[in-house]
Amino acid sequence: MVYKSDHIKKYAIHGIDVSHHQGAIEWDNIEHPDSTKQIDFVFIRAVVGTEKDKRFKENWTGATKSQIKKGAYHYYWSNVNSTKQAAIFTSQVVLNKGDLPPVLDIEDMSNVQNKASLRKGLKNWIAIIEDHYGVKPIIYSGEAFYRDILKPDSYFEEYPRVWIANYNRVNAPRISWDFWQYSDRFPVHGIKTLVDGNVFQGSQHDFEALLVP
Repeated sequence: MVYKSDHIKKYAIHGIDVSHHQGAIEWDNIEHPDSTKQIDFVFIRAVVGTEKDKRFKENWTGATKSQIKKGAYHYYWSNVNSTKQAAIFTSQVVLNKGDLPPVLDIEDMSNVQNKASLRKGLKNWIAIIEDHYGVKPIIYSGEAFYRDILKPDSYFEEYPRVWIANYNRVNAPRISWDFWQYSDRFPVHGIKTLVDGNVFQGSQHDFEALLVP
């Protein structure tokens, strides 16, 4: 199993991400399958485009009680107005001291806009969210999408908080990253379905520096 591999185990900080697809989660029983590790953080889906995740508030409350560091993510619809999407997110998510920054999850393009238009919308969402919460969001994307669609713009080339998905058997993503989603088949005690496994690149101090002050 990939989470037992040396290239994953070497990271000190491990986490997951969840949505309503996981069903009811036993937050009091969450455990890493490797007894030498723990689940340090969870990103919880809050919004899909303009639709609120059906289990967000339940998961947010459960994660809070479990004391796992938590953050909320927005699955971006590239064919819907970015200001409207940001408004739905801010109406759904209240951040407190010690929470992780909001996440913008962008995975595909629509056929109604070009790359420049997509990037403009993403920048607008980020600006609105940063202004509202006072923290810079994290950008989540697949490695190839980020490299080919976003990185040609210097804004994204230099973006300081990046979460990259790459499930291939690589030692690490081949572009700059802070979080790495290395698997979508990670077994966690307390969750009936397999989930996404993630690691954070950096020290405990680096991780804590990300949290909402």
